[in-house]
Amino acid sequence: MRKFILNILLLVGIAGLGVLMAWFVKSCGKTEEGALSPQDTVRAFYSSLLTGRWDEAAGLCLQNDGMVTYCQTFRDFWEKARKTDSTSLHVASEILQEARMSLAESRQKKNSFTTQFTIETENGDVRTKAVELVREDGVWRVCRITEAE
Repeated sequence: MRKFILNILLLVGIAGLGVLMAWFVKSCGKTEEGALSPQDTVRAFYSSLLTGRWDEAAGLCLQNDGMVTYCQTFRDFWEKARKTDSTSLHVASEILQEARMSLAESRQKKNSFTTQFTIETENGDVRTKAVELVREDGVWRVCRITEAE
């Protein structure tokens, strides 16, 4: 009888450990269901800017001074180009939408992510930015963009 009770306690312990490990694997490092990965957040942010979807871009970044200024500067340039030569802006937007976007030197910690983001067009133009993200409430948001070194 004593051996039977010990076997049951052992099985309950193993089952409990299995449930705990399954929960840990499922929840460790995951964002909220449906939330973008840090890499996808960076791509979506730039795609939103390049197509003039300002509210979408704002929703993908923190509303700190640096990001508000970055988005507004981009928008001002975009709006000025649209007013002076909308055809050129449309062509440029199409070229940039088809450009290759890549991330390199990515480093992720629990609630932060840094990467080098590069946009390369078919004609060889290349721009690289250092992008930092933070995770708030399970959602990754761009918090800082600087020139890559």
